[in-house]
Amino acid sequence: MATSQAAEFWLTYKPSSGRSVPELLVDRARAAILADTADRARSAGFTRVRVFSTVDIQGLEVERTQPRRLIGSIVSEAAREARGPVCYAGSGMPAMMTKDWSAVLETVESGATIANRMFSCDWIGVSDGPMLGSVDRERVDNNFAQLVRDRSGVEVRSYARSARSLLDVDTPADLVVLKTAARVGSLELGPATTAELESQRELDEQVRVAIKVFETMTRRREELFVCGRVSGSEWALVDRNSSCRVRMLSEERGLRTRGQPATSLLAGLYERVGIQQFVSLLGSMGDAMIWDIRPFLSHLGWDGSRPERFEADLGLWMNIEHDGLRELILSLSDSPVLIGGHSLVSGGLLAAIDAAWGRHELTG
Repeated sequence: MATSQAAEFWLTYKPSSGRSVPELLVDRARAAILADTADRARSAGFTRVRVFSTVDIQGLEVERTQPRRLIGSIVSEAAREARGPVCYAGSGMPAMMTKDWSAVLETVESGATIANRMFSCDWIGVSDGPMLGSVDRERVDNNFAQLVRDRSGVEVRSYARSARSLLDVDTPADLVVLKTAARVGSLELGPATTAELESQRELDEQVRVAIKVFETMTRRREELFVCGRVSGSEWALVDRNSSCRVRMLSEERGLRTRGQPATSLLAGLYERVGIQQFVSLLGSMGDAMIWDIRPFLSHLGWDGSRPERFEADLGLWMNIEHDGLRELILSLSDSPVLIGGHSLVSGGLLAAIDAAWGRHELTG
């Protein structure tokens, strides 16, 4: 049933406490994405955009929150005041366009609930804001869609899967994908995001790696190895839209929300054969690799330092203090391997397809 109540759009921003270069790159990009998403939400017809942030953001009116407050508590408190449909989108989505948010608005105003994915969601739209009260005390927003479904007893529709609806920014690898796509125009990014990515020259070396990796998708005689928390839907899309052979190893989906150490086949292989043979075996599995490395790191107990994970994403082995991780990244430094987190093998994988064929059309 349609509603005449004003629809709200909520965004949250909390920069990391780290001061490493990769962390600052991600923080600056997320602030730019948030600003662009706010503009697109207003253009889509949302009556009110609320930005909850631990810091001031230039050009935006923010509602200041305490750094220690959990994301679920911030959202559930706002939900108590809501009187109509609400879309929550975290720190924003870099590639979701005005027409996408208009479609989300139309859905929630019709009385339905929608999210970009049920498991590990990045954004969710509800027909009645107080429904988001069910996310109270959640540390991360990945569970929001499941909690709304289970505690409010509503069906949560899935938005059409695409790079636009799934590509989130959590790590420097996601920025590399965005910058690679922006160079061939396969994604329409907002002006603040575009300007920020153009200024981030620290990404350029990994962009060159990404181009080599993505080009594999357009070559019939080559093979791409994709490993990590890959869903069956993304697997099918890569298989249908790539000319190359695709070797896929999907493991440890739901790792972040489950809260337990991973059991990774690749990590087990590493433990069994050692670094030199492991890197050699990786090279034999394909001409290029896209690797969500977080399950591997979790299995080995190497996932303690966020700055070092981010340095690994950018191939900056010389800045990594952990002996095992530094040796691994150094050993892969001359290989066409793109490393990152979950988003790299979700929305990032779909963006890679678009960027690969976009570049192919431009270069012949």
